Amino acid sequence: MVKTIKIDGKSYDMKSSAYTQFAYKNETGRSLLDDIQYLQNINVEEYSNLDNFIELITDISYVMIKEADEKQVQNKIEFLKGINNLLEDTEWITQVVELAIMPLSRGNIQKS
Repeated sequence: MVKTIKIDGKSYDMKSSAYTQFAYKNETGRSLLDDIQYLQNINVEEYSNLDNFIELITDISYVMIKEADEKQVQNKIEFLKGINNLLEDTEWITQVVELAIMPLSRGNIQKS
């Protein structure tokens, strides 16, 4: 599934498929499902967790952007440099997580 998601006012096409979890593991060395589980349980107000939260959500976003069309981003550093404010509008975070789990949930996403 491909979806356009805005981060800091810039639109990115993101793709999630059965391949996404393997692309994520290749890119980060971590499990996509484990990281999504962590994101769903994190308390963002705890500043000690904020750095890890930002790393995980930007990693997931970057992998799905590359999967949709590698020409959108040169590399992760350039992707991050293009974002001035990650948390002003946080709707994109929910959209990214929902898109990432779509191939595994068959569309049955449970809201917490």
